[in-house]
Amino acid sequence: MLSYYERILGLDSLCYSESYNPFSINTNNLLYHNKSNIFNRELNRIILTYKAYLNCNVLHLNNGQFITPHFGNNIHPHELGINHVGRFFIRFIAKILTQTEMSLSSLRINNRAIFVTFQGSDARETQCFIEKYQKNNVAKELVSRSGRDNSSIRVKKKSLTQIAHKIYALNPDLLEVLPENAEFLPYLYSYKPTHSNFNIKQNADFIIGHAPTHRLGKGTDIVINVVQSIQRKFPNIKLVLIENLSHKDALKKYREIDLFIDQLIIGWYGLVALELLALGKPVICFVKGKGLRFVPPQMLRDLPIINADEITLEEKILEVMNMDNVQKGNLADRGIEFLQNWHNPQKIAQRVVDDYKVILSQRNFARV
Repeated sequence: MLSYYERILGLDSLCYSESYNPFSINTNNLLYHNKSNIFNRELNRIILTYKAYLNCNVLHLNNGQFITPHFGNNIHPHELGINHVGRFFIRFIAKILTQTEMSLSSLRINNRAIFVTFQGSDARETQCFIEKYQKNNVAKELVSRSGRDNSSIRVKKKSLTQIAHKIYALNPDLLEVLPENAEFLPYLYSYKPTHSNFNIKQNADFIIGHAPTHRLGKGTDIVINVVQSIQRKFPNIKLVLIENLSHKDALKKYREIDLFIDQLIIGWYGLVALELLALGKPVICFVKGKGLRFVPPQMLRDLPIINADEITLEEKILEVMNMDNVQKGNLADRGIEFLQNWHNPQKIAQRVVDDYKVILSQRNFARV
């Protein structure tokens, strides 16, 4: 979406995804198709790396990763089924490719601006989590997905920050573990009003939706236990877990629910919460942590998301259930206004493009 709005602002912007997935929306090019053999995949990767560093004025790396592969301490999904010798060879080649990419970024003839955006688990360390989750080892288990401890993440971040001229974080807690000059950047979300946005459902059942992309990180077990507790008093409450669906099919499920619960662990909302706000749905999410100091104060004041943790979740669910249509309509209006003010894709893209110009001017290069 950033690339799309950069083009609207007049830039010749190309967006590459590594491979196809159900969420590859508005992508100009795929690095490889899922059925491609490993030789073609890595050949395409090498070609793209050279083109990106030698031909582009601005290179914007997303999801905290190089174009070339970077492996942490744990076994990467691409290594499953490969023996120790094979893994050693793969990692050896990957290391050479990453070092080549870093060398290309530092060439004197390369007057390019390099930007990096971190999204979440690509940068998050144990200290990003509030104290209670550090003590009960949830944070440690979540971080271990990227390595045995924080070291894998730190090594990759250190390498990326060595080549980056500007760093963004889409989740404010990440700024706790990124360089001081890194900045919070809200998600881009293109709100398109439809007739279904403000339909207030009048079902006999009260349907709660939850999308557990990662059950531990989302606090899915907490959500299930709390809803089951409420169901003993109010059997008309239903919980729908929305997972393993394409984006199109997930949106159909979102339209059928009365309340959405985003996550209860991380401390900030995700893009899926914005999709529900755009449909006029109430959203509950755990919003807390030291990282909130990096968020504009007015944005926090405008936030229409209902804050809850495992202790207050039941209370907040019951509050939403007891809202009348006027209260629900007012909350929906606040959600739409929030999207338009704080997640407006053209405003955010303009901010990023302005940053491109500043960095390029500092490098004596002004072709934006």
